[in-house]
Amino acid sequence: MRSRLYLVTPPGLIRGDRPLADFLPLYEEALAANDIAAVLVRSDADASDDAHREAIKALTPAAHAADAALVLEFRADLAMELGCDGVHVRADQQNVKSLRRAVGDDMIVGASCGNSKHLAMTAGEAEADYVCFGELDERHAAPDPEVVGWWAEIMEIPCVALGGITLENAEDYLAAGADFLCVGMAVWDHPKGPAAAIQAFEEQIERHGN
Repeated sequence: MRSRLYLVTPPGLIRGDRPLADFLPLYEEALAANDIAAVLVRSDADASDDAHREAIKALTPAAHAADAALVLEFRADLAMELGCDGVHVRADQQNVKSLRRAVGDDMIVGASCGNSKHLAMTAGEAEADYVCFGELDERHAAPDPEVVGWWAEIMEIPCVALGGITLENAEDYLAAGADFLCVGMAVWDHPKGPAAAIQAFEEQIERHGN
């Protein structure tokens, strides 16, 4: 399977740290630049439900126009209400099982596992559609390529590498067999703009031959 890119929105977007109106042109530029599999919308405990609704409604059209799934972090209630394509949650087995029952088979359920093999295996058993190694907080260390490689070698459920993925370390995760690279600030803060960042990541994927 060819590795693909999975965009993640900047922290604090829903809270208003970065004005949504300023972000949307960058977001649309990134989606139009090349193949994007999905967009992970970070939720915000400090923001209201209405702020979440406003952001999701603004972000959905461009994602769907680019044939990218829109996945909301944590908030299954709002994801179902607003017609999101999926929900991304922490990889607690019971949590994933309950969520799968609630959303049915048509909605994507992603499970964030840190670097834990155990959490990833239990999430897979609970019918997660993908497991994610790493943390959304990009200040933390990037995921362990060895854990990504272990999963990719023995499991069929796709794996995502996220958290601190950059143009400098992306090759480590491509070599390990990550199905998706979840990229955020390396795209939004690229000095030449989001499209240049997306193209550079895609060139790495092409060179790797995935």
